[in-house]
Amino acid sequence: MPDLYSRRSFIAGVLTAGMLSTAAGYLLTRRTPVALTLVTGADNTGGRALLINLWNRFHPDVTVEVVTVNSSTQDQYDKFVSTPADIYNLDVIHLPRFAGRDRIVPLEAPDGITLLPPVQRVSQVTAGSAQLWAVPFNTDVGMLYRRITDKAAADPEPSLDAVIAGSRQFTGQLKTEGSVTDEAFVINVLEQALAQDRTILDDQGVVSTSLGQWQRALKPLADALRANRIVTAAGEENTNTEFQKGTLRYMRNWPVWYPSVDRAEREKPGTAAIRLGRLPIGILGGQGLAIAKDTGHREEAEAVIQFLTGMPAQKLLATYGFAPTAQEAYNDPEVKAAVPHLDIVRSAVEDAHPRPMRAGYADFARVFRQHTYDYLYRRVELTDGFVEGMQGALR
Repeated sequence: MPDLYSRRSFIAGVLTAGMLSTAAGYLLTRRTPVALTLVTGADNTGGRALLINLWNRFHPDVTVEVVTVNSSTQDQYDKFVSTPADIYNLDVIHLPRFAGRDRIVPLEAPDGITLLPPVQRVSQVTAGSAQLWAVPFNTDVGMLYRRITDKAAADPEPSLDAVIAGSRQFTGQLKTEGSVTDEAFVINVLEQALAQDRTILDDQGVVSTSLGQWQRALKPLADALRANRIVTAAGEENTNTEFQKGTLRYMRNWPVWYPSVDRAEREKPGTAAIRLGRLPIGILGGQGLAIAKDTGHREEAEAVIQFLTGMPAQKLLATYGFAPTAQEAYNDPEVKAAVPHLDIVRSAVEDAHPRPMRAGYADFARVFRQHTYDYLYRRVELTDGFVEGMQGALR
């Protein structure tokens, strides 16, 4: 363990030093100082704050002030647009709504990076376009964590079916306690459905409208929950708590949690390692940096975004647990050595399916959460109202 974390710290230090010169390359001179406002959700890793501090260190005349806004799927649009901003850090599912309401403007991707195809696709202004509604800051995909007690023993990656068929060895975000945890529940249920039927939500984010297909795809999850074979939790942090406080072997969570979970678990005498594996098909997540249409400082905002999303930034963020957006970051030998599971994350991202990329996504999520929660926990059968509600939200 010390060698692994020493390597990560060393790589992060080298990248940070290198980025000082990169930041200097974006020097902007102004007679009147400008403070750009970046509106975003929370980040507890420290990676984003480090990047912004590096920028500000070299740009006293064009600085970035971060405004953190806690929001959910339902209210991110309203909360973000009611907060004065030059740059938004948006969850990918909100791009269509911000674009459709004319709140953001098209951008170019940074030079020298090749975005992973699914990451580029969900950010494009139009299919095949080089312009993006937001430059991807990080991508994301659900992963299957597993606790290893003996490194010498055979360790084949399990199937999700086998995991939920076991006796309370798995935890995931399959409970919700209000709007803050609703989206995690929606994503986890979609992933469970995709494990049964990969066409239930295709690689373009198109949702099946076949009631029978949904009933078949969700039945194994319903059976596991009703048989008490799954330890359910609301939200990512609560899932980590359930995984770490007991002897559970498996957990579904995002890769960004790996450094903190891995470090804590390796200190336990009964844990030899924490490894990441793929879900059959994960849900594509991630965030992108977009320019507010009404900013008076577009040139400066573009320079900030190019810096925060360029290759040095991608490599640095990878050491903090973020899934990079660009192929080059995954191919870097030093980053791969510091983040051993990077190839698995890339494979999962490349096969991930996006959620429905429509302006009505928040309404879709509300309908989906209501009907599936009632089915899974209250034994209310799915009816035509379920698929009709999804169709109506995405129309």
